Amino acid sequence: MIVEGCDSDARVVYRSQEVTAFFPLEPATRGHTLVVPNRHVSDLTDLTPGEARDVGEALLKIARAIRSAVSPAGLNVIQSTGAVATQTVPHVHFHLVPRWPTDRMVLDWPAGAAEDERGQGQTLAAIQAALFSGETGAAGAEDRRQHLAFIQAIITRMSQASSSAKTWLLPIVTATYGYGITKKSLVVALLGILAVLVFGVLDANYLKQERAFRRLYDEVAAGRSIPAFSLNPTLASPGGSRVNYWPDWPDVRSWAVAPIYGPLLIAGLGIAVWLL
Repeated sequence: MIVEGCDSDARVVYRSQEVTAFFPLEPATRGHTLVVPNRHVSDLTDLTPGEARDVGEALLKIARAIRSAVSPAGLNVIQSTGAVATQTVPHVHFHLVPRWPTDRMVLDWPAGAAEDERGQGQTLAAIQAALFSGETGAAGAEDRRQHLAFIQAIITRMSQASSSAKTWLLPIVTATYGYGITKKSLVVALLGILAVLVFGVLDANYLKQERAFRRLYDEVAAGRSIPAFSLNPTLASPGGSRVNYWPDWPDVRSWAVAPIYGPLLIAGLGIAVWLL
């Protein structure tokens, strides 16, 4: 009735072809205003992009007018969708509620987080993925293939970096260990041991990153909740959004690291003991 202009008792603040704003029957504070789309829409998510834009522009315009007219200390913008969210009127509406330190409004937020770090990471990934859920059919399939290609390129780069680390280390170890033995130089031998440790950590980290991106590849290939074209491997990790740049023990003792760097390290320590 108010939207149609048939209620002569309504205190209408603003009316356009798309939006109407008016005082509720029992305003919670001075200047409390309801802003509604003129088309009947019961759920916020059913608004069209144009209606959402029109309502948003009206909210901003009316909020500025309220601030200028009654000079509140603050302002709440409240929208409830669904009975569990305290929606009682089956029409989308926004409350613009001017606030003062002594008003009678009470908004009590619970203390503490609703989810732990891992849960928040999973929820973030699910919401981001839902933003792209409309990309279905051939276009969506092509995007997924391209996403997988990007991830595979990183996996290949990590594998090549691991191979390069081993290729660079072998001549360094040969030179330092050989020089240390022939010239009886403990310092040079220790430099060789240090090189083994540094390259071993780098190689283990390359392996860790490769495994993380392989998990991400599997998640994307399975169509799970990963945002389109995301290259963040933590979204597919058991730790959620946690980031750890140091290699883990399973990476260090893997067949690609321990059987190669372990003997070289033992050999270097043996040479150092012999030189001592």
